[in-house]
Amino acid sequence: MAMKTSKRRAQNLSTALFLIGLAIVAFTGSWWPNIMLVLGLPMALRQYLTGRSHEMMTTLFVFVGVWVTFSFPINWKVLLPVIFLIAAVYILFREFLDNRAQTEVEKDEDINVEIEIEEYRNER
Repeated sequence: MAMKTSKRRAQNLSTALFLIGLAIVAFTGSWWPNIMLVLGLPMALRQYLTGRSHEMMTTLFVFVGVWVTFSFPINWKVLLPVIFLIAAVYILFREFLDNRAQTEVEKDEDINVEIEIEEYRNER
């Protein structure tokens, strides 16, 4: 995903959103769990504006998930498996839909791991 704006502008916009959220939470006096939205939404906005959509989705999932978990009465026997399934499906789709080729650094890391495993086996 391409950057929507410069990193400087994305940082400034996310800082402004953070300060607005902080003002709202301070005015209402309801810090927990609303502080999770105040922290997570600006981070997700910055990630979106800088073209990091996978990180944005993860950030939203974590921060909004914590907010929802503490804001509403939830049956954990249902929620916990659903969270694990959503995370697994997200990881699978991200890996299969990621069209970029393996970089040279990733290839070197894979080769180094294979060499270390082979050296470990030879030592035994």
